[in-house]
Formats: sequence, C-alpha cells, structure tokens
Amino acid sequence: MMFWRLLAVLSVTALGSLHAQLANQPPVPVWIGAEAGGGIERSFVQEGRLLKAILLVAAGTETEVLLNDRVVGTVRTEEGEPAKSLDVTAFIREGTNELCFKSVRLRVAALLELNGDLARKQWVVTDGAWTGTAGKPVSLGAVDADPAKNPFDFKKTFDAYNSWQLAKRDRQSQATDAGGFTVPEGFQVELMRSAGADEDSWVAMAFDPQGRITLAREKKGLLRWDMATDRMEVINENLEECRGLLYAHGALYAHANDSKGLYRLADRDGDGSLDEVKELVHTEGGVGHGRNHLKLGPDGHLWLACGNNVLLPSPIAEKSPLHHYAWDQVLPNPWDGTMFDGTVEMPAGYIMRVAPDGSDIRIMAGGLRNPLDIAFNKEGELFTFDADMERDVGAPWYMPNRVLHVVSGADFGWRRGTGRLPAGYVDTLPSVVDIGLASPTAVFFGYGASFPARYQETLFICDWSYGRIIAVDMKAQGASYAGTFESFVTGRPLNVTDGCIGPDGAMWFTTGGRGTQSGLYRVTWKGKADVAGGKGKMDAGKELRNLRHELETLHTGELADEKQALRLALSNLDHADRHIRWAARVALERLPVRLWQKQILGEPTGWRSLLGCLALTRAGEGTVQPQIYSRLLSMDWQRLDAEQQLAFLRVMAVNMARHGPPSEEQRSALLAMLEALYPQPMTRVPLNRELCRLLIALKSPQVIAKTLPLLQEVTTSEDLLFYPLHLRYLTEGWTLESRRVMFEALNRAEKMNGASTFFKTLQDTRSEMAATMSAEDVAALAAHIHPPKPVALAPHAMPGHTYKVWKMEDLEGKLDQVGKGRSFENGRAAAITAQCVFCHQMSPDRSLPAGLFGPELVNVSARFSRRDLLDHILNPSKVVDEKFRYITVTRQDGSQVTGSLESEDDERVILKPNPLSPEMVEVGKSMIRERQITEASPMPAGLLNSLKLEQILDLLAFIEAGGEKK
Repeated sequence: MMFWRLLAVLSVTALGSLHAQLANQPPVPVWIGAEAGGGIERSFVQEGRLLKAILLVAAGTETEVLLNDRVVGTVRTEEGEPAKSLDVTAFIREGTNELCFKSVRLRVAALLELNGDLARKQWVVTDGAWTGTAGKPVSLGAVDADPAKNPFDFKKTFDAYNSWQLAKRDRQSQATDAGGFTVPEGFQVELMRSAGADEDSWVAMAFDPQGRITLAREKKGLLRWDMATDRMEVINENLEECRGLLYAHGALYAHANDSKGLYRLADRDGDGSLDEVKELVHTEGGVGHGRNHLKLGPDGHLWLACGNNVLLPSPIAEKSPLHHYAWDQVLPNPWDGTMFDGTVEMPAGYIMRVAPDGSDIRIMAGGLRNPLDIAFNKEGELFTFDADMERDVGAPWYMPNRVLHVVSGADFGWRRGTGRLPAGYVDTLPSVVDIGLASPTAVFFGYGASFPARYQETLFICDWSYGRIIAVDMKAQGASYAGTFESFVTGRPLNVTDGCIGPDGAMWFTTGGRGTQSGLYRVTWKGKADVAGGKGKMDAGKELRNLRHELETLHTGELADEKQALRLALSNLDHADRHIRWAARVALERLPVRLWQKQILGEPTGWRSLLGCLALTRAGEGTVQPQIYSRLLSMDWQRLDAEQQLAFLRVMAVNMARHGPPSEEQRSALLAMLEALYPQPMTRVPLNRELCRLLIALKSPQVIAKTLPLLQEVTTSEDLLFYPLHLRYLTEGWTLESRRVMFEALNRAEKMNGASTFFKTLQDTRSEMAATMSAEDVAALAAHIHPPKPVALAPHAMPGHTYKVWKMEDLEGKLDQVGKGRSFENGRAAAITAQCVFCHQMSPDRSLPAGLFGPELVNVSARFSRRDLLDHILNPSKVVDEKFRYITVTRQDGSQVTGSLESEDDERVILKPNPLSPEMVEVGKSMIRERQITEASPMPAGLLNSLKLEQILDLLAFIEAGGEKK
C-alpha cells in the first residue's frame, strides 16, 4: 500500500475540532431566487447591546434592501465580484427585526453579522428559512460552490472587526468621506486633509506651540502640517514608527517604537528645524505591543505607555511603586510559553514615568497587555484603555478591552497564555468599565473642548478595528471611579489612530495604521446648547482619594518616619474601600518586613490579616511560608465574607506559587479544610474555580469526584473549559465515567462561541487527556472523545493557533537535522498535539493510544523517505486513494452531509461522518439532489501549522524511530 493511502487518514481526528472552529465562523449563504416581481424576507431577534451590524449582500440584479421597512440601500454585483458591505447598526432595534430583499428578478445571497458585546455574535444568512413575498423562493446553491467566484470570500469582503481593511490603499486613495460618519445630533465632522501617496500612513499627532500639527508616519519620519498655508513638510526622516508625540519643556518628545526608544527633538539654533535628536531612554524587546503614546504628567514628568513586548529599561529607580511582582501561578501551564505572546516577561505591559532629561525611570503600574495611550483627568488621576487578547474569547482567562484607573503600584493581572489573573483577585485591580471587543488606540479627556458641558469631562477612547470614538462618562466611586459608555463618532472604515482636543476647541483625530489610507479630521459642535463649564461629575470622593494619595507617598520607599508610615499602612489594611486597601498593602510591602511580620501573624481574621499575609508572602523570604499556612489554617472561614473568602484562597495560592508546597502535615490539614468547602453553590463561580485549582495543586484524591456534579451543571464556555483544562494535571483517580463527563464538557464547549485559542485549547486538552488513557478506554469512549460533527468535512486548514503556514521549501533543507540530536519526548508530545496517535499506532509504547483508525505507522520509515513522508503530510490531497475518499450528499433543501459510504440500496444511502464514531447518517434517495465524491483527503491541510520548526523535526524523528526511544 502506498504511503499516501496511510496518510490519507493520518490525524483525521483533528477534524473533530474543525466543527468547533466552524461553529464560530459565519455560515455559508445560499443563493436565493424568487418569482418575477417578488422578494424574500425573514425575521430575526436581536437581544442586548449591539456593537456593530454589517450586512454583506451579493445580487445578480438591482435589489432593494430593507430593514424594518426602512430602505438600507440598493445593491447589484457582477459575477465573482465581492459582496457589497452595508453598516446597518442604526437600523436594528432590540427585539424582533425584519430583513427584506426586493427585485424584479431576484437572485440574492446575504450574510448579516450581529456583533454584540464581548463574545456575543450571531449571523443571519440566506437559506431555506426565508419566505417569499410572491411565492416560494428557490434555493440556487451555496455561494462557495465555485470558490473562485465566492462573493463572500473573507479575503475580499470584511466583517465588522476587519472594517479597517476597507481603508487599504488598494481600495481607496482618499480618506473616508466624513459625510458617512455618525455623530450625536449637533456635531459635525470635517475631513481636513487626506494623506498623499508619499506621506505614508499616520499613527500619531500633536499640536506644536505655533498651532501646527505634527504627524508621525507609520514607517519612518515625521511630518508637519501648517493649516493656514496647507504646507506639509518633513521634519524628521529617521525615527521609525513614532507612536507617541508630545510637545513639552521646549522640545518634541517622540516614543519611537521601531527605533526602540524615547527621543527628544529640539530646535537649538532657532531656525525652525529640529537639529537635536537625542535618545533619552532605550528599551529592548519586540515592536508589536510596543512603545506607545506618552503624556505630560501634572508633576512635569513624562508618562509613557508600553505594551507587553517591551522589556524594562535600565536602570529602574528604586523609588518605583511597582515592586514584588511575579507570575504567581499555582498551576503553571506548560503551553503558556508557546501561546501568543509566549515570550512576554513580567511585569508585561507597563506605565513608565521619566524625568524630562530621561533620568529617574520609575515603573508605576504593570500587568497590562497593550495600553496604547494614557490620559490624566483634572485631578491628576491617570487612565488607560487596555487591549484584550481577542483570540481568547470564550476562554476562562479572557479579559475584555477595558478602561482602567492607573493607580500607584497597580497590577491589572495580565499574564501570558492561560495565566491572566481575574479582576476579582485580591492582588489585581478592577476596571472602571469593560468595553468589550475593540482595538484600543488614543485616549484623551474633553477638557478645553467647545462642546456641551456633558462632554467636557468625558474620557474619549478610540477603537481602531470597529471604527469608533467612544465617550466614557465617569463618576467617582469611593477612591476610584466607575463609568458607562456610548459611541460618539462611528464610521466604516474609521481606523482611528490618535486624537486630542485642539487649541481651537475642536476634537481632532487621525486615521491610519497597517499601511491604510490616512486622514485628518475635525469634530465641532454646531448646536445651541450651553458649552460653558463641566459639571464636576468626578468631584465626589475627594476625601477618599486624598487618603489614597497619602498612602501612595509611601510607595517610593522614601520614609522619614517608619513608625508613622507603619501606623498609616496598618490602620488602612481593613478599610472598606478596595483601592485604599490596595494602597495600604503596597505601602506595607515597602516597609522593612522586620517591623511588621510579627504583628501581621498575630492579627485576627479579617482584611488586616489577609492582606498582611499577602504582603508577607510577596515581600518576605521563603522562611515565612509555613507561618502563613498556619495563620490561614487558624482563621474562621465562616466569619469571612465572599470577597474575603476568595482573598483567603488567593493568599494560599500565592504562598504556594512563590515558596513551594506545604509540608505533608500542613498539606493534610489544608486538604481537610478545602475538600470540606468544595464545591460551593453554583453561583459562587470564582470560589469554585479557586478551590478546584488549589485542590489539584495539593493532589486531592477527592477533587475529580467532587467536580463531576459541578461540571454537569455549568453552562458557560468558560467553566466547561476551565475544569477539564486543570483536571488534566491529575494522572490518578480517574474512572471511565469521570473521563466521559470531562469529554462531554469539552464537546458542549465546542458548540459555543469562542475564538481560535479557545478551540485550540479544547483540542489540546482533549488530546492530553486521551493520551493518558489505555487503548481499551479510548475505544470505549471513542464517540465522546471524537463525536460526530454536524458539518461537512472539507479541505480546511488545521484549526487553532498557527505558527506558520509551512511549505515544502521551508522544511526540505532542514530534513538532514531529523537524524541527529532530536528529542524523543518532544516528538512524542508533538504526535499527541497533532492527534496522530488517535488514528494510528505510532509506537509500541502502551501509554499511548494504540490508534483506532488507519494502518499502523511504526515501520513506515522502512518504506518511505523523509521527503515523501513530509510531502504527504503537507499535501494530503495531492493523491487520495478511492477507498479513502468521502462523498458529499446534497439534499433537496440544500443541506449537506459528508462521510464515508457505508452502504447503499434502492431506497437509501448510509454515510459515516466520523470514522471514530459508530453514528451513521441515513439519507433517503428521494431526498438527494446531488452527490459528489470529494477530491480532498479526510486529513486536513495545514496539520503542521500548529507546530514550530523544532516540533516538526522531532515529530518526523519520532515517526522515523517507530516511536521507540533509541
């Protein structure tokens, strides 16, 4: 048998995760026809806040589009032309909506994307559910029947999140017409200038003291535009990607991302040119989430936002408020280093304060992902808009884009991979308001704007991908703030990169980025409302903020009176306000531990004891570990409120993460306590997750059994992934039934909304759990490990995170490295990650599944060369044996099913969609409109894309060695 026949089914179980990805992707529209003079219509329901609604329409004849009886537009497209894109957000109401297409001779296909907050997304497509206004509509086939003519190819048409691609220079040579923007009544937007062909894309802007506008080119250099003369000149040709610009202290400061530093540019001889260019602070690291915007602080210093790819500069002043940070993971995930941003070092993204001459570098806050900009309110309080990791949507560690109050020593919990700390942890701080899906860029307050009073204290935040400037209304809440938000300017495309209130009282902003067409815009108020003075919405809570500020003076470590500082810190550890408690705990950590260790260990149950133990764990040495465990064990759990109970568990976890596991005696005592508490009621999600994590870390023999009832009741994608992901660490205590419950949870999660990392993690969790099972147990649970999927198998790429789209030319020259110095363990792990082991026997190692489908591959290297092996993995559909071809049956209603042909008689066709599951699909022959033999191999293309180079070489070596360590 030829090797390609064997490889035709290699890792067919990887298709098990294909449905997961497709479940989160748009369904395929169907071409619909209607009788002459007719139309088609369908109702749909929109629930909750709507972020953006985009309607893509392809129509063979001129077709009128209506939403709720309002005309949205008229569409006609040529064959193969991309579908037309309509922003219909303003036409959709909460509740039931009616979408209708009308034409003299209707031939239309459409896809409506309804993008809600966070992970809520739904689609409405043309399919069999539509009704005709003048007779029954006719299905004319799926739009992707001919891929070359598919008008919904997402390389040509763009959904809401990718609206910025509409601004690519190959699509438009002028900036977006401001007339198409939506603004509140009474406001007006003007396009002041469109970037010329030689002016690049603009990523930052700043007014100079003469009122001229400096613009940062995305690639290299700075421009200066004089509005009075319409003169554009180059004022710097060398600095690369200056994401932040600031005029202060008689100079221009530029945070140059690709030049990796903060620079000062000055006109020293007064001739109008910036003859001095001096690097003040150099920062190593990447340039993706890099050196971002900067602002002048009320203290006269420069404050800079740095993304999580930027390494800390040197030297860092000892006075920096952010101290004692660490990963603090009680269960470190081995995948974290290979996930997106896997090379990030602590403290991840951070806010840095620098003196005007580049000295006295202080790290003020960290635990951020990619804050693009910062802004001070009139009281000197700092805010930022931090970016989410959109690939993590649906996962328990996902954190939405959010507005943050950046206080002294803040840690906002971002960690690489799965390690992000929840906002409810005692060692992180919460948001002012969660925004949801977005791509944060500029932030600025409305101070000085000739706008109605309500907008003058508004924080404006810019969302690049969804094309909007958002108005955040903040009010004092204790020693911090809380906020609500609404759209202020929206457009498509509106790829906004920077903005500010200009000296003329107008709002100015730029568009650009990623090589897109740039524009400079001006927003003015044309209404008659009073524009005099703000309302002082943030004036409340001043006494509490003053107390926080007093505590924050202790964060630098400069203490004139240690005893007075200690009294101030200790007396506020149990304050009712979370931000006061935070400031007090950070202050305590800056004091010598010898001054307060004994007192903290003697404190009774409550915040002072809990936060004191946390401070001792963070600032003390390893010798404090058993004392902290003893102190926790002596506390009365029932006297703690819910917030304190979570803090109790978190202190235990941090102690374990930093100083190691407890002694056997303490472990037994901790297990007795925690096992009695687990699980908590279903509503107490954070407590249940933390209890589960700790019990796994302590190797509880009861945690699996105690989790099963909980896992059968949870309904969110986050919980359905959380428990199997963590329980996979346990190698003992499993039964066939408990494993079945785990796989069922993963299967339920797979049907929910989520992004690529969510589905990749489901896949990897399933693989690792199955790899620890015996061949007999794998066979018994095959239908649960790899359930049949209600979608047609097709030549899709391997789902999940992609490191690279590998080609033969990338790897062919590396094949000589397969035979020497390879890692057997890593090759074995790669075979599990790629799920090859579930289809084929690849090793005599009985700890691996024996392979449930397909011939064994133990001796395959004796028959085929490395290059042939690699070629057929990279190109599985190059040649496919007839016996491994699938057939696709199209029913009369347009629905399809794909699988192997198991049997056929005069009345029915029986298909097996999944070779690893006993389920069959029976289709009556009278219901069949068409059937075709697929040209694609059941093995997905791109199998190696989820592996790095070294993993691929180790996998090839593992196969070549027949799965035996030599």
